[in-house]
Amino acid sequence: MAPQFTTNPLRHSPLHLSPVALTLLVPLWARAQESLRADPVLYDPSALEVANALDFDFSLLRRAQATQLGCCVRGALVDTWVRRFLRRHPGGTVVELGAGLNDRFRRVDNGRVNWVSVELPEVAELRRHFFPEMPRRRLVAASALQPDWMHAVREIGNGPVFIASEGVLVYWTETEVQRLFGMIAQGLPGARLAFDAMSPLVLRHQSHHDAMRHFAARFTWSVRKARDVEAWARGARVRISRSFPRMIFARSGRLPPLLRWFGPGLGFLYRPLFSAYTINLIDFASPNPGNHAD
Repeated sequence: MAPQFTTNPLRHSPLHLSPVALTLLVPLWARAQESLRADPVLYDPSALEVANALDFDFSLLRRAQATQLGCCVRGALVDTWVRRFLRRHPGGTVVELGAGLNDRFRRVDNGRVNWVSVELPEVAELRRHFFPEMPRRRLVAASALQPDWMHAVREIGNGPVFIASEGVLVYWTETEVQRLFGMIAQGLPGARLAFDAMSPLVLRHQSHHDAMRHFAARFTWSVRKARDVEAWARGARVRISRSFPRMIFARSGRLPPLLRWFGPGLGFLYRPLFSAYTINLIDFASPNPGNHAD
């Protein structure tokens, strides 16, 4: 196991956060742990700095090896998609819905991108301690279901838009996810959205989750297949859907022994396991092809 980082207590306490907001500590911890490795899937020095400044006992997550790897594999994939978008649209706009304490801006900044981080007011207050706003990076303290962040996107730039949402929609209701998709389709036509989705299988067995069992929040949204969401917004199309289990089984040496030995075999015997959790890219139709994120 990678060495544990040390906490610097009594700096900033996250314990006032709501149960769902508090789960931002899981991917933060995962990135910090990964950044201590000699061969990190994702290197994020900001995660180490922030985690060390929080008054929280991260040792309770020390056995959540699958989630630790999974958060970083997911984050690295979204980083890759964002960098690909910025190669085609250097001055484009990237939006993070539920940014938490993630410093993706620092990891992928090309010197021209416009950035909008969206977080609930309670999290935004904590985020400001670590990531101050600047001309190309704004923080919108509001729910992603409010139009405030779309106003900010239009103000900061008029080019193509890439939206990233990790570990956020799974805590929403289906009605709320449908509403968000409709908002994007209508308000930001041509945008591209990266999002993760779980199947009802994961929802039913979430009590066995190696990290979430330490938190009060519970997953609430699932979809049988990621492509089912295409029906929720006219012109929406899932371009890529990556199997999360396949991605972590590809690094089986990092997993706990039981999962390392039996996980891949179980996936081949029970195929729905491979589609139980996916990371996806969806495009929303644009009336002007020149403003499309592609």
